[in-house]
Amino acid sequence: MGPGYAIIINNPSKGPCMDNKVFLFPLTNAILFKKVTLPFHIFEPRYRQMIEDALAMQIPIAIVPFHASDIYAGEICVAGLPHVLATYPDGRMDIYITGTIKCRLVAAEPDSDDPYKIYSYRILDEDIFVDDSFAMELDSLRILLERWALHFLPDPIQRETFSSTLDDPELLVNYCAVFLVDDWEAKKEVMRAETITEKVKILLQAIGPKEIDLGPFMPTLKF
Repeated sequence: MGPGYAIIINNPSKGPCMDNKVFLFPLTNAILFKKVTLPFHIFEPRYRQMIEDALAMQIPIAIVPFHASDIYAGEICVAGLPHVLATYPDGRMDIYITGTIKCRLVAAEPDSDDPYKIYSYRILDEDIFVDDSFAMELDSLRILLERWALHFLPDPIQRETFSSTLDDPELLVNYCAVFLVDDWEAKKEVMRAETITEKVKILLQAIGPKEIDLGPFMPTLKF
């Protein structure tokens, strides 16, 4: 259970949210970013119920790193409403979630009979102002993403749509974290960062010069 490697490009907007509650979806090595859409395959009965309840009550689902302690108070994460792509006869489903809310989890809802966790949260705002002095760095990140797209998005229409979304600096840096950063701790640093400038600085350190082997019949992708 977890995100695949497909990319779904859309034009996300803030979805409705009732109260200040989120349903938790703990996953190993999975991080959601604002405005980024990730697919998930849901097969556990408790999480299938969670998706159904989230849709019925319009309550966002927060993607959080799994903790053996099962305690998530204080965790910073991103949440969004699920959208069902496909359902199967045995109840499994393919969904996607677009990050719309960055929040800090406050406390678990007491006396809940639900098989999944429900937390109250506090919204965390980010400064998305981009200083002109970082224009060159943002241009470099965009070039890297477009080179990545040449190899991993074979459909030219999808590449064109993807490229058009990179005019949004917030989406640009978040896509960089998702697709160009291998280290999970660095990904979390980008997600937690409060300003675009801070995110860019983390990305420049995390990406660095590297090569990705695309296979015996493909050229090596160099950064």
